Parts: sequence; structure tokens; C-alpha cells
Amino acid sequence: MELRVLGCSGGEAEGERLTGLLVNGCVAIDAGSITAALAVEEQVQIQHVFLSHSHLDHICTLPFFTKNIFGHTHEAVEIHALPETLDALRRHLFNDELWPDFSVIPSPNDPTIRYTEIEPGRTYHVCGLHITPIRVNHLVPCVGYKVDDGKDAFIFTSDTAETDQIWEVANATPNLRIVITEASFPNEQAWLAEASKHLTPAALGAELKKLRRDVPVRVYHLTPGDKATMLPQLQALGDPRISLLAQDERLAW
Repeated sequence: MELRVLGCSGGEAEGERLTGLLVNGCVAIDAGSITAALAVEEQVQIQHVFLSHSHLDHICTLPFFTKNIFGHTHEAVEIHALPETLDALRRHLFNDELWPDFSVIPSPNDPTIRYTEIEPGRTYHVCGLHITPIRVNHLVPCVGYKVDDGKDAFIFTSDTAETDQIWEVANATPNLRIVITEASFPNEQAWLAEASKHLTPAALGAELKKLRRDVPVRVYHLTPGDKATMLPQLQALGDPRISLLAQDERLAW
């Protein structure tokens, strides 16, 4: 399995792309940076996009992606997401006001993208991968994902505050190689993290006590302007499993 980090920032700035992962070149997890990180030739290889939730930093390149792949794919790209997330896409994005509705273009029977509802806890089999959405605790309905190719697995928590189930899944995954999780605001902004259902470094430290596996924990979603403050706070946790996820990083197992 190859995992490519298209973007992993909690905000957009020069050199900082929004959330997006690419697995084996054909499955995207979130869509904050598909078109910013990939050539068109790479974009047309994507067959499935699994969205964690509806927040803009996780979906914002979908419109430009649909335009880029239009006419260059043989099958509709499947957009997998919770029903609430798909409803937000239909009402607020692909609504013929902000962007054309590519779920019916060029025709309803031959669309560019196709919406597919997912159910937390159910495993989906695509491109040789077993992908399981896991409900997490965020401001809007949200899932993280376990991605498993039968040999190796990783977990992406997506955006979350304190939660339990995804750590239980991690502990029960014998072939787990890495966990990608978030810290969005410095400890001094714990009130903002609580209000928006994100984690501070201190809150992340408490969450990681639930993870009983000695696997690397890669942290993403730091707010660009607060990174200098947050790095010492993450280091102060003293957890040797922790390091930052890096944009354009490629992991292979």
C-alpha cells in the first residue's frame, strides 16, 4: 500500500495545502487538495473519493476536480460520504449556483460523479482496499477511516474532539502501521477547540492514552499561524510515537 499526503494543514497559506490523502493512486480520502497537489493525468486515475465530513477544507477542490476529469474517465467517480455530507454537497456546492451539478452531467445515466452513501462500521471494498468509516466527534457528522489492504492498515481519525470508538478499532487492528490524527489549536485556545470540536496538544495527549498500540502517531491539521506555538506543546507530551505528518510525504508498506 502507498499512502501519499496531498495536504495536511488546518488552514491554507503559502506552502500549506488543506487535507487530502491518496491511496494507491486511485482512492482519495478527503478533497482539500486534489487539484492543488496532482497533475490532471494523476487526477483522472482517481476512481473513488471518501469524504470524512462536509467542512470546506475537506471538500473544496471537488468542483475543480470534476471539471478536470470531465470527458477523461470511462466510469463515474464514486463520492462516498455520510448521507448528511452528500446532502450538503447537493444543496450547497453542486447546486448549479456555486457549481454545475456534475452528478447529472453529461446526463443522469452517464454522470461524471456518483454519490454513494456510507454507513459507519460497514466495510467497503474498492481498488483492492477494505475501507471502514468510523464515527468520530466533530461539529458536523463526521467519520474517520480504517484503510486495510489485507496486509497493512492505517487509521485516519479526521477532525475530532474526544472520542472512543476509533481508538477501540485501532487497538483491535493487529496489522496497524500508523495512526493519523489531529491537533488544531494551541493549548491556550482550548475554549475554541472545545467549541469547534477539535483537539489541542494537551487534549491529544489525553486521547492517546486510549491507544494501547506502539505505532507511529502522525499529527495533522495544525493551524498555520499557530504551528510555532503548538510544536513545543506536542513535544512536551513526551510521547515518542508522535511526529508531524508532512505534506507530499509518501508512506509505503
